[in-house]
Amino acid sequence: MMNEKKLEKWLLLEQTGELSAKKQQTLNACPEAEAKRSELNALCAAVSLSDAEPSSWAATRIHARLKTERRSLLLPVHVWQPILALAACLTLVVTTFDFTPKSFPVPVAAVAVGEADVWNVQFEEDLMELESLILAISDDSFDIIEM
Repeated sequence: MMNEKKLEKWLLLEQTGELSAKKQQTLNACPEAEAKRSELNALCAAVSLSDAEPSSWAATRIHARLKTERRSLLLPVHVWQPILALAACLTLVVTTFDFTPKSFPVPVAAVAVGEADVWNVQFEEDLMELESLILAISDDSFDIIEM
């Protein structure tokens, strides 16, 4: 017993002359093949083959219709040019100008006074304590950075 799809496939190959000799023998030995073969022959006899060919202008019309129906996925050049020009201008503006807020110049005397207030005795004591803690947890007194 043969699979019905396989049987139909082999019968169609037999009709076109593409079936191998070994498969032809297997097909001839199959009892269902004769019934399917007679169905296929009846179907072929019912369908008349036409010798008519399409008119010479039919291919031209079909090609023209397909050409008008086919739309390009890409935009045309006249659409891309302004977009690319705008992108180039924006890139130029962003890379040329610094958009960070400008700080006003601080007088040198105010900086010196500010630094004097920041570096006081308490800060120096905290810094010394931090250094001694780092030295305590490190193995080597010269290897302060390693942690």
